[in-house]
Amino acid sequence: MVENYTFKDYLGRNWWFLLLAFAKLFNQSERESAFGSLFLDTLFFGGIILVIMFAYWFIRYGRKQNKNV
Repeated sequence: MVENYTFKDYLGRNWWFLLLAFAKLFNQSERESAFGSLFLDTLFFGGIILVIMFAYWFIRYGRKQNKNV
């Protein structure tokens, strides 16, 4: 039996990593903002964090699932 490990499941199991990353981001943004706004900082750097997590998931699990389909 082949079980798919989707990106949604990956984020569900690693929610603490996102929480830690966003907490660090908010702490840094309060001191000095890269774009002049906490919202823009969160949007930009949060997007980078998600892209890195997706790339890790795809390399580790995504390619294996494509071979099994």
